[in-house]
Amino acid sequence: MGDRGLHQIPGGALTENGRAADTCGACDLCGLPLRMGPVRADIDGTPRGFCCQGCRQVFRMLSEARNAADTPDPAPFHETELFKECRRLGIIPQSEADLTPSSPAAKAGGPVPADPPDLPQDLPELSLQVEGMWCPACAWLIDETLKKVPGIIAPATRFSTDTFQCRYHPVRITPDEIARHIRKLGYRPADGAEENPPGKRREIYRFALSAVFSVNVMMLSFALYSGFFIRLSREAVHYLSWPIFILASVPFFYGGWRIHRRAWAGVRARVFPMETLISAASGSAYFYSVFNLMQGSIHLYFDTASMLITLTLLGKLLERGAKDRVLKDLTALFALNPTKVKLVSDQYPRGRYAAAESLKKGDLFIVEEGDIVPADGMVVEGSGRVDEASLTGEAAPIRKRPGDPLHCGTTVVQGLLRVNARAVGEDSTLGQMRRIIQRSLDEKTAFEGRTDRLLFAFVPLILGLAAATGAFCWAKGMEGETALVRAITVMVISCPCALGIAIPLARVAGISVAGRQGILVREFSCFERAGMVDAFVFDKTGTLTEGCHELQEVVSFPPFQMREALALAAGLEQASEHYLAAEIRRVSRGEGIPPEMVASLKSHENGISGAWRGGPVRIGALEFVPEAREREDLQHLAADELSRVYMASGGRLAAVFVFGDRIRPGAAETVRELRRRGHRVALVSGDELRTTLAIGRKVGIQECRGSVLPGEKAAFIRQLGKAGERTAMVGDGINDAPALIAADLSIAVYSGPYLGREAADMTLMQSDPRQILTFLDLSGKVNRKILQNLICSGAYNLLSIPVAMAGLLTPLVAVTAMLLSSLTVIGNTLLLIRRAG
Repeated sequence: MGDRGLHQIPGGALTENGRAADTCGACDLCGLPLRMGPVRADIDGTPRGFCCQGCRQVFRMLSEARNAADTPDPAPFHETELFKECRRLGIIPQSEADLTPSSPAAKAGGPVPADPPDLPQDLPELSLQVEGMWCPACAWLIDETLKKVPGIIAPATRFSTDTFQCRYHPVRITPDEIARHIRKLGYRPADGAEENPPGKRREIYRFALSAVFSVNVMMLSFALYSGFFIRLSREAVHYLSWPIFILASVPFFYGGWRIHRRAWAGVRARVFPMETLISAASGSAYFYSVFNLMQGSIHLYFDTASMLITLTLLGKLLERGAKDRVLKDLTALFALNPTKVKLVSDQYPRGRYAAAESLKKGDLFIVEEGDIVPADGMVVEGSGRVDEASLTGEAAPIRKRPGDPLHCGTTVVQGLLRVNARAVGEDSTLGQMRRIIQRSLDEKTAFEGRTDRLLFAFVPLILGLAAATGAFCWAKGMEGETALVRAITVMVISCPCALGIAIPLARVAGISVAGRQGILVREFSCFERAGMVDAFVFDKTGTLTEGCHELQEVVSFPPFQMREALALAAGLEQASEHYLAAEIRRVSRGEGIPPEMVASLKSHENGISGAWRGGPVRIGALEFVPEAREREDLQHLAADELSRVYMASGGRLAAVFVFGDRIRPGAAETVRELRRRGHRVALVSGDELRTTLAIGRKVGIQECRGSVLPGEKAAFIRQLGKAGERTAMVGDGINDAPALIAADLSIAVYSGPYLGREAADMTLMQSDPRQILTFLDLSGKVNRKILQNLICSGAYNLLSIPVAMAGLLTPLVAVTAMLLSSLTVIGNTLLLIRRAG
């Protein structure tokens, strides 16, 4: 239970309430003295003291497990069967002696030598899905038990996601042994989540077995090849040939089974993958060798057939490992799936764990330190810090208090929060991000479509070239073996694989790196389009400014009073999603002012109109309220950079609402850098011209347009396009939808719950304009990697195939070159991951 060996001594007898009769106090769990100062906690409404953080957490878990039982044990806590069983197992120590390695509890599973303090930092990690956990105490039990197993470092079991993670010393323990220890505790570690899942393990075994047999085939083949230089008897050829045939059959049939099966499926479907070339080449060598074997000839090519299969398996293993590294960040995002949620109800006011699928909008749930938030919601009680790096890329934990939003997939690093669920499942921020990323990964660019069509014809073309090469050699009088070897070489040296993965692998890498840096990419083609942008057009509110408008002043005009004006404004804005409308409603609720009932509500581009007490009312921008334009005494109401909303009733100006906003950190820096790079920068806003000009001056934009309607923003974008400029529109993703759709590249600044409804190609999840510069730099790197990959794979095929047709290579050299070609493309893409990290 924590690091207690330095200060704990055997405690006295426990009293009925579980406290030790010791003058310095005792731990409420184990009864050992509080010699170094207690760890305090309020549990079940009772102040408690513990000797360490571990005891506090265990007491809380055991208490919750006891309370959550259908028939709670009525006995005092320290007399319950649950507590006694933990004592019996040595999980809760009875004295300081229980904490030493020589204690009976420690010896229960044999000697437990301590792990050396100088363990290397690059120990492998293991992740397992653990089935059968019913409560957090189960997770704690696994952790505490496995801490005592030599070779296991820092075990961490998460009840909310049913996952177990640890680092381990491979010399002292294996992943299978770790899983066996968990299984002994009555839980089921799911093999599919292991570091080496069954599919990958089988491929490793398949390659290892093929490699061993192929090496033996090569050794025996060298002895057989001596027959070209010295005369071998028929018996000698027989004794060497048949073992070679038997040994080569293992890698050809067992090692190449999946290759042959995919090749045959491709033939049946008339789609020819790379496996078709490998299967055809190795099959030609194998069955031609079988024919010669029956004739007693020493012209056997079993070594070629087996090594083709073995080297192909090696290449696929290396490729899979590289892809796993590329997909690491995306896999982590898709794995942020809490399977449990601590639901609060009238029956269980302190919460009870349930399946995450049972969580619904409006439910209350509790998240504690270390929990992954299972849904979007609003904090209603408690405070703490939350790590949002999984969604925004921002490393610093964010302080959360009542009234603050909380996003699904983030992790509570400190504190306890009671949350009201606002969006669950696929509707949550995490669910929308997953859906967007999956769609982006599935998208194909126009150029990629052309390469796919080329690949469709590539394999039949190579098969035709190989057949033509063999026929040409045969017609020229070459021996059949020479013609066959040359045809096989042509088949195996071509590499459609490198060409096929050049763009997809770079796509995954680019989306993964962008996600790590807090940029959500909807369409992969925006990487290509970003490098062509000439002009950047910014919206003002929520883009260059924070969009958190605070209602600073309400100026009312007779006969309206401030409270009556605010009530009418809240009634007009009751259904609007605009941020200024939300602020008016928030202030109205805070002041306890109910909204007025307004009839015939109608939304316009720059305002809302309706009917109230038999007369017309309207609220919106200056251009929408002519009664405000007629007044010449309003200029003194606010500074230029503040925003104003006007309201009129019955043909008279009723009130002016003055809102304050702050310029985002990095806005001026972003504009300055874009201009330095030669981009045209403009600012368009629906706000008044003088407010727009004031913000433009502060961030360094000279070209500003104010009082612009959404349709006029789109018209301005199209006007730039007609002038030959490729434009990027940067807005909030909802109100700027027409302009975003009209732009060549559309960028949205994250605006909370509307992620799935944004019209943008990409979203800046940190809401930081400087992420635009980050993406421009990243897009340049991704585009260069794609170009390099295509040039590398294309040049390889253009040069290698003629060389093979000329007979300058052997099949083994050819398949090695093919393997290196694929690995070059993969390695080049991995450089993007490493350097961007």
